[in-house]
Amino acid sequence: MHPNVQTVRTTRRQALAWASATTLAAPWAAQAQQADTWRIGQTAALTGPLAFPFVEMNKGIAAAFAEANERGGVEGRRLEFLSLDDGGDPTKATENAKRLVEQERAFALLACGGTTSVMGALPVVAAARIPLIAPATGSDALRPFNPLVFHARASYAQELNKIVQHLSTTGATRCAVAYFDNPFGKATLAAFEAAAKQHNNTQWRPFLVAETADGLKKAVDEIAAYQPNSMVSLCVGAMGIPFYQQLRQRVKAPPFSISFLGTRPLLAALGEAATGITVAQVVPNPDAVAIPLVKAYQAALKRVDGAQPNYSSLEGYISGRLMIEGLRRAGRTATREKLVEALHTMRPFEMGGFDLRYGPQDHNGTDFVELTYFNGERFRR
Repeated sequence: MHPNVQTVRTTRRQALAWASATTLAAPWAAQAQQADTWRIGQTAALTGPLAFPFVEMNKGIAAAFAEANERGGVEGRRLEFLSLDDGGDPTKATENAKRLVEQERAFALLACGGTTSVMGALPVVAAARIPLIAPATGSDALRPFNPLVFHARASYAQELNKIVQHLSTTGATRCAVAYFDNPFGKATLAAFEAAAKQHNNTQWRPFLVAETADGLKKAVDEIAAYQPNSMVSLCVGAMGIPFYQQLRQRVKAPPFSISFLGTRPLLAALGEAATGITVAQVVPNPDAVAIPLVKAYQAALKRVDGAQPNYSSLEGYISGRLMIEGLRRAGRTATREKLVEALHTMRPFEMGGFDLRYGPQDHNGTDFVELTYFNGERFRR
């Protein structure tokens, strides 16, 4: 075994080594899928400014896989997880996906993310007919039905719809929506606009933010002059944090955010500006141990040294559990086609407080979205 290959084992030390998400340094010799293992691959942005949620998700997957391996694996076959870092570069993601399929002989792909990573992997997915389970992004660009892609989280459009519905219910419809001129900003703005039409909100207003010092100031001035009673920032990029900090200093309207922008490092970077933000979450509260799924997740997470409960690792644990259940239903001698068929039998797959549901023409999995309030220390419902 190459020393830099990330594999899931049952010991805490090995689980930690896997969860650290280092990059494969050299290929293994091409080999067939071993009869005693399930080899599951991933390409993801495990380094860079937006890596945190994917690294944390991998800790949740490590916990789920270690839990299964301690019980003898799935149908007597142990789980191995091979994770490659693409830094969010779609070209690198394509290379990684090819390597996972052709050299590492991965049986399926799991939790690839974010959006650019998934986009880079999709041509390989189509060519190899390899299932891609639980992509770690809510991008609506990935939601048109794909027979090989199975989602395990709500889309960004569903998150924004929940936010807009809340604004309509509370009367905070004079909403300032800030966005950068990039694919993420444009896509999420379109989703907000669609939700606003559905909920008859004509008072909101979009604000295009130029990613320069002068551009940030100009946008903050414009939003302050608008005097909103709520605001949403869809500004993802290097200038996103300084923009939001400047905005919060000038505008005291309640802020809202989708799940991707609610990760701990981002909240820490925002400092005091993060307090009071309402974030849409796509999995249950990771501290709510009264929920059977969360209780199981917290117990499993203890297998990963240094891991602490959070929304991202719970999403990873759910994704890992989905992969495990799909393999169990497909059987020990499963093919990729049998795995797809097995996933279609989940109508639903109940995990104790969170369900996933699939069918031959429905791979969306879930529409679960919950709004949470960040009080400066933790999230509250």
